[in-house]
Formats: sequence, structure tokens, C-alpha cells
Amino acid sequence: MTRALFSFISASFLALSAIAQPSTEVYLFELKANGGAMSISNPVNVSSNLGRYDNQPSFSQKTGELFFVSQDATPQIDIFIYNPARGTKTNFSNNASNEYSPTLTPDGKYISCIREVDGTQLLWKFPIKKGEPVIVVPDLVIGYHAWRDDNALVSFVLGEPQTLQVSDLSAKTNKIVASNIGRSIHKIPGSKLISFLQNREGQPALIQSLDTETGKIETICEAMADSQDMAWTPDGKIIMGQGSKLFMWSPSTKAWTEVADLASTFQLKDITRLAVSPKGDRIAIVVSE
Repeated sequence: MTRALFSFISASFLALSAIAQPSTEVYLFELKANGGAMSISNPVNVSSNLGRYDNQPSFSQKTGELFFVSQDATPQIDIFIYNPARGTKTNFSNNASNEYSPTLTPDGKYISCIREVDGTQLLWKFPIKKGEPVIVVPDLVIGYHAWRDDNALVSFVLGEPQTLQVSDLSAKTNKIVASNIGRSIHKIPGSKLISFLQNREGQPALIQSLDTETGKIETICEAMADSQDMAWTPDGKIIMGQGSKLFMWSPSTKAWTEVADLASTFQLKDITRLAVSPKGDRIAIVVSE
């Protein structure tokens, strides 16, 4: 990619992000499994930031803390950390740049994120403890990402069309493995496989698995119609939202079942991004205000 094209794509994405952020909130629920069923309860609004963008939750696999991004009045977007045990919220990045998609790195030492600096959007990582942030991949305009391990990264890369790319950080190589994909990319619990959504014209997306070592792609199931966001439970179930309703897919039944209607039970609507805690006892759900 030429530097001019790289800058154009990055600037276009950032301009869209700056003007089109919806007013959303991040809620944290208790999540319980009852045999083959699942239920949620006791919602807590962890962002509590009326009229602004609060989104993109993920859990620390080490501590169980919740990461998300939140917009202030400037409107700057920072990474926040919510501690469920203490009920406290801390601004982690707290700088003049915008950060998106916070994710704990496999070694537990950094939070990787999409960061906008001087009009350029790149994947960075911030040390959990003291230290300066560093660029992870200098030559890709990444929108979303997931770590397979310390050296292998799978990313949604902006472009026309958007592509799924595997980066070998030691060799400094990037390989396109799919195109026209969705934004939801996750490591599948208990494996080295990565899941992603393969969009299809006029049909629901397919949830597929990628073996980054062999390049093999297999279909897991069909996603909920008109949905682009999902999360894995530790025991291998998939959770997706559709409108105000939450659904679960189980590998044993290979079917979607309704978990809850957030509108009727909690007066919440328009589910988008999701994240499940490492113990499977909590779920973060992004909803519209």
C-alpha cells in the first residue's frame, strides 16, 4: 500500500468515526448457566455517560476487569477500566489521542488498541504498568483485532473490500486470508483458532473459524440475521444480539435459543457489542440510549 493511499484510508475512517459515533452505554450483567439454558440479571451501567459514545467492551483474561472506551465532552475517546469487585472506573489511557478496541495482550503486560495520532490510525499497545506505548503493526490500517498468541495477530483491515489478515510479528509479514468480513474477531476458547464473520450478499453472515497456521477456514454456524457482534463463553457457546433480544448458540444443539429480551425485562434496546468474562459469570452488553 502506498503512503498516500494508507493516509487516505486512515483519514477517511477517522473522519467517519469522529462524526458518526452513536450514543451508547455499556451494561454489565450477571450471567448464569442453568443446564442447557442461560440467564442474565442485575444490570449495572458501568459507563454512565449520557449522550456520548461508550462502547467496545473486552475483559482482562488475567484479572477479570472490564475494558471499554468512553467519550468525553471534547469529544476525546479514552480507554477505561472497570473493576467489578470494587465497582470503580478508571481512565487508563487519558491522553490527547483517541483509542478504540482495547484488548489485553496474551502476555498480560499490555492493552492493545486502535489509536489515532496526528490523523493516522494504527494498532498500538500500552503497558499495563509504567512505560510508553508502542506501535504493533506499522503498515496496516486496522479496525479490529484479536491475538492468537504473543506473535500472531488477526485483524480486520480497512480497505475496499475490508480484509482479514494474519500478521507474523517476528517475521513482520501480513497475509490476507479472507475478504468482505464482519468486525467481530475473537479467539475461540480452548483452542488456537480464531473466529470471524464472513458476510454474504442478502443472507446472514457465517461464523467461521480460522486456523492461522494452516490457513484452513471452516463454518461453525449461520449468524443471527442483521447481527455483526458476538462473544464466546468459556465453554464454547456463542452469544449474539438481535434488536433488543439476546440469543445463544450451543455446539450440542447447533441451534439459536433466546436468552433474554432486554426491552421487556430491563428497558434496554439495540444490542451491539458483547463480551463475556473469563469465568463466564458476567457479560458486558452495549445498548443504545
